[in-house]
Amino acid sequence: MRPFNRESFLLWVFAGLLAWQAGLFTFATVKCSGLDPDDYIHVCPKLGERYESFVQTTLGAVLGLLAGKAIDRDT
Repeated sequence: MRPFNRESFLLWVFAGLLAWQAGLFTFATVKCSGLDPDDYIHVCPKLGERYESFVQTTLGAVLGLLAGKAIDRDT
């Protein structure tokens, strides 16, 4: 049995979250593209900003966990 690799697990979780969110963003973009311009403002506000915010938050969290693992705590 292979030992548990925390870094690999965190990177796979990050990749999974980004893939899931990219799928939702694509679905929302397709749905919002068929709306009238007046309806778009009410139904799909700031779609790109919300996606960017999610990516930044997720990246920060995963990189923080990876950096925390790299710190030598024996000293």
